[in-house]
Amino acid sequence: MISVLCVNYRSAGDVINLAASLRASKNVPTPIELIVTNNSPDQPLRLESDSRVSVSVFDAPNIGFAAGVNHALRHGTGDRIMIANPDVTVQPDTLAAACDYLDAHPEVGIVLPRLLNPDGTEQASIRRFYTWPVVLYARTPLRALGFRPKFFRDYLYESLPRDQPIDVDWGIGAAMFLRRADCTGGIFDERFFLYFEDVDLCLRMWQRGRRVVYCPHLTCLHAHRRASRNPFSGAGWMHLQSMMRFIRKHGGLPQRPTRRATPSAMPLE
Repeated sequence: MISVLCVNYRSAGDVINLAASLRASKNVPTPIELIVTNNSPDQPLRLESDSRVSVSVFDAPNIGFAAGVNHALRHGTGDRIMIANPDVTVQPDTLAAACDYLDAHPEVGIVLPRLLNPDGTEQASIRRFYTWPVVLYARTPLRALGFRPKFFRDYLYESLPRDQPIDVDWGIGAAMFLRRADCTGGIFDERFFLYFEDVDLCLRMWQRGRRVVYCPHLTCLHAHRRASRNPFSGAGWMHLQSMMRFIRKHGGLPQRPTRRATPSAMPLE
């Protein structure tokens, strides 16, 4: 069984499209279940199960993205997990190929697909772990003016070949694949209401001896609407708060371990 975990917040139409894309998946060797935490219970979400995809929707107050994913995980049964934002469209071959990759590479903890904009252009969805120059640059007007120093291009892996799977520090949590066995006690740290839960997850995977791999042969469309880019918006302020929480938790801006630890399950800390 593969459990697709989704957190809905006033995006019912997007969730319906996500479910349709899962039903169009090809050659998936295991049943698919879509588990939705509906963080906007004042707007009922109605989805029907069928022979291709079983659907369960659980209403909750707005408990945040990290807690919403963990809530969905507790209601699922799949040994393989996909985290999917409502605005993600899974391409037909992606689920089967992701399961195959996880099965063939037991040392891999997270598989990240290539994310494409609706017009087919590629999104900058993979990152190196934060450094202070990146943090400071990202919150100055220079970024808005289009000036991109080399350290920021490196942060975005702009020179990384996109023709084969490759290890990366972390990727955005809009779409990722992992195993239930690697996550004891939950997937995300629920102290992150929104933002940085994906950075924290990937860091913990690396610290526990699991690799994080970007697989460009796996593709999803992502109708990305980045609200946090404006540092003076509500989302921008929430992004800053989550970054400070991450720094406090890890005692700074940690980098990928230079030596892999013995693989282990990943309890929340």
